Amino acid sequence: MRKVEVVDLNAWFGANQVLHSVTMTAAQGSVTAIIGPSGCGKSTLIRCLNRMHEEIRGARVEGKVLFDGIDIYSPEVDPAAVRRKIGMVFQRPNPFPSMSVLDNTIAGLKLGDGRMSKKEGLEKAERALRAAGLWDEVKDALGRPGARLSGGQQQRLCIARALAVEPEVLLLDEPASALDPISTLRIEELVSELKDRYTIVIVTHNMQQAARVSDWTLFMLFGEVVEFGPTEKVFTTPDDKRTEDYVTGRFG
Repeated sequence: MRKVEVVDLNAWFGANQVLHSVTMTAAQGSVTAIIGPSGCGKSTLIRCLNRMHEEIRGARVEGKVLFDGIDIYSPEVDPAAVRRKIGMVFQRPNPFPSMSVLDNTIAGLKLGDGRMSKKEGLEKAERALRAAGLWDEVKDALGRPGARLSGGQQQRLCIARALAVEPEVLLLDEPASALDPISTLRIEELVSELKDRYTIVIVTHNMQQAARVSDWTLFMLFGEVVEFGPTEKVFTTPDDKRTEDYVTGRFG
């Protein structure tokens, strides 16, 4: 496991600056929640942590994102290598519709190494699906299309796909926002189970969810960090009045 350190990070979409001098640390073996109202820069920040932001036309970044002490934006660093170590799961489940559960799980592995045997692929898929808490539900239906699973199962399949390439950091961009309450609870339980093995950063608009699953919380407004600290402190004795107003529902 490794920590991710963000130092004076600024980000733009064309001429529009959306992040302003953001500094934070996602510690090893912990869950860091990023909270704030819609449009405050949460998703942009998390996409900067594995160089997904630069995939958008006109997007650029200044500042540093250090992973294991190395700036991932250094010219000699391969973005694909960064994304293997810092995996990401998006807001809406996005299994590949034409692929089976098995092939969805190991899709990232096949991109990286086409020489993998069928037995090895099955072993790696089982390991990832177990880690995502999905194996017992799909072990007899590995050939079934991934898109036919329930919404909650699809999201855990996407988490399994991210885990299959053996990342050290897992980024979750509002992973339960499109799910029902039971599926949301399962995702939260899964996050708690995974944090001992991975450094996790989760974007959420749900204050109760942030309080339940995270060890550290970053509160953002208008692309800036208002407050960053232990979750219990941020939610009970914040230093900034704006934080108190937001977590208590006075605005947002």
